[in-house]
Amino acid sequence: MEQLFTKELSPTDTTHRLTVPAANLGDFEIPMGEHAINIEATDTIERQWIFRLSIRRDNNPNPRPVFTGQWIQFVNEKGLRAGDRIIFSRQQVEGNGVQYSIRAERRIFNYWFNAKPLKICSVSMSR
Repeated sequence: MEQLFTKELSPTDTTHRLTVPAANLGDFEIPMGEHAINIEATDTIERQWIFRLSIRRDNNPNPRPVFTGQWIQFVNEKGLRAGDRIIFSRQQVEGNGVQYSIRAERRIFNYWFNAKPLKICSVSMSR
């Protein structure tokens, strides 16, 4: 598994779209003349997510790649907030080409752990 990028999430990353580091744009194959592709990534519980990777049109010198598509749904399901981070990786798979994976992490006391949504339980105390 080759780690493509790690990114600590900003407020915009958690409310609108994920800004992908421009240095990593070459890690994705956007056909010439196109400005967007769908990237399918698997999370740590084997759930598939489809992120739309898009860049600015018209050969803009600052392409500013971003993930949209199911990105905000991913953020909400994982309970992500600004300051958490994601790790995006890829692996060559024989016969299938490239397989992408995404992991969400939260820092707790200077250690990073898989981010998991909080489940709130209510308890009824009746006599």
